Amino acid sequence: MGKVGNKICISGRSIGDINVQVILEKLGGGGHITLAGAQVEGMTMEETKQELINRINEYFSEIEN
Repeated sequence: MGKVGNKICISGRSIGDINVQVILEKLGGGGHITLAGAQVEGMTMEETKQELINRINEYFSEIEN
């Protein structure tokens, strides 16, 4: 995660075990199973971090079921 202007950019990478595309699509981004990104506006860095953590936890809950 990093701030670029008024946006927070998130870059996700995986070696294939985790589908980062699915996680980052929930934050308005997209990409590929092993390489994805998102740009978030209107949230602080801390809010974005917490939202990302929530979406990661949600992802793991979904794949467990």
